[in-house]
Amino acid sequence: MDMLLQISIAVIAIAFLVLLYSLIQTLKTLRGTLEEMRVTVGSLRTEVTQISVEVKEAVHNTNAMTLDVRSKLSSLDVLFASVNDLGHALHSFTGAAKESAASVVASIKGEGKKAKPAGEPGLISTVYDGVISTIRVWNKVKNI
Repeated sequence: MDMLLQISIAVIAIAFLVLLYSLIQTLKTLRGTLEEMRVTVGSLRTEVTQISVEVKEAVHNTNAMTLDVRSKLSSLDVLFASVNDLGHALHSFTGAAKESAASVVASIKGEGKKAKPAGEPGLISTVYDGVISTIRVWNKVKNI
C-alpha cells in the first residue's frame, strides 16, 4: 500500500506539473496579447489626437465658408431687389403701353363711325400722345 501511495503522489505531482505548464503557457499568451493591446491603444491615442486636430480645422474652414456664403447671399439681396423694381417698372410700362394702344384703337374706331368735330384730336395727335407717354415711362424705367 505504501507503493500505491507513492505512485499516486507521483501521478498527482506529474498532473500538477502539466497543469502548471499549461497555466504558464496561457499566461505567456495573455501577456503577449496584453502587450499588443497596449501598443494598439497607444497608436489609437496618437491617431485620435491627429484626427481631432483635422476635425477642428474642418470645422473652422466650414465656419469661414458659411460666413463667405452669407456675405455673398446678402450682396445678392440687392440684385434681387433691383430685379423686383425693374419688374414693377416694366409692369407699369406695359400698362401704359396697353392704355395707349387702347386709346389709339378707340380713336381709330371712333373716326370710322362718325365725323370728327373741329376741336377733337385726330389719329396723328393720339399716336403722338401715346409715343410721348411711352417715352416718359421709359425714362422713369431708366432712372430706377
